[in-house]
Amino acid sequence: MFEKEEPKIFIITLKKVIERLSAVKNCNIEDFKEIVIEQFDDYNYEGEENIQGIESWCDISKDGKYELLVGIDHEDAYEFTLYVNVEDKKATIYNVL
Repeated sequence: MFEKEEPKIFIITLKKVIERLSAVKNCNIEDFKEIVIEQFDDYNYEGEENIQGIESWCDISKDGKYELLVGIDHEDAYEFTLYVNVEDKKATIYNVL
């Protein structure tokens, strides 16, 4: 009598990923990688959801400014450069290109 509807899957836009990444402020550096990955939740490129680039990040345990690459693991997907400032073991993304 009643048909079961499939749940709708909402996929976010690239603009929303950039907004999410730009909003990462004062997070513990121990949690930073996982927080960056979470910002890609509900985003994919042609069905690919795996994140690449994080495994090649340098050590960010010291205070300073860093440029870190991250993106979806697809040859045609955008790769972002995260500009990160670390101070007192807290990381803030201050620019995303």
